[in-house]
Amino acid sequence: KNPKNPMLWLLAVRTELRNNSTKAAESLMAKALQECTNSGLLWAECVSMAPRPQRKSKSVDALRRCDNDPHVIAAVAQLFWHDRKVEKARNWLNRAVTLNPDIGDFWAHYYKFECQHGSKEQQEELLKRHSAAEPRHGEYWCTVSKAVSNAHDKPETLLKKCVLLMDQQSKARVENAA
Repeated sequence: KNPKNPMLWLLAVRTELRNNSTKAAESLMAKALQECTNSGLLWAECVSMAPRPQRKSKSVDALRRCDNDPHVIAAVAQLFWHDRKVEKARNWLNRAVTLNPDIGDFWAHYYKFECQHGSKEQQEELLKRHSAAEPRHGEYWCTVSKAVSNAHDKPETLLKKCVLLMDQQSKARVENAA
């Protein structure tokens, strides 16, 4: 009914992952990538759900398929971040927010990174750039920015709340996997 809709495929894969059906999720992801070969959203998820030794090769495939997609760029940046390649991660996160400054999730990842590895000046500069960009999209960003309780919050506050929500979600995923 909805052919070549990467978001539907992504949600189906995540549903399987939530139910601890890794094999079914991998199968769905393979079908999704066959149908939506140039979807950066799907390739980014594919990179993140790959086993650690295969992530580098998956990221190379993703970059080959959709080179300037900000979702793929952000996924590669997170690989560098996890490998503690701080300068490379910073450059790739900066590239992701430069390619599509309208996605608040990328700004939240970048801010979290700068809170862990950057100076106070770098964090303040990032907050200024974020306020100027005024992002409107992103899974976590929309959840935070459209919440009634956050209706009158400043962009900096929304960004910090988005980082907190991302942390809560990742901790919940780790607990469910265990």
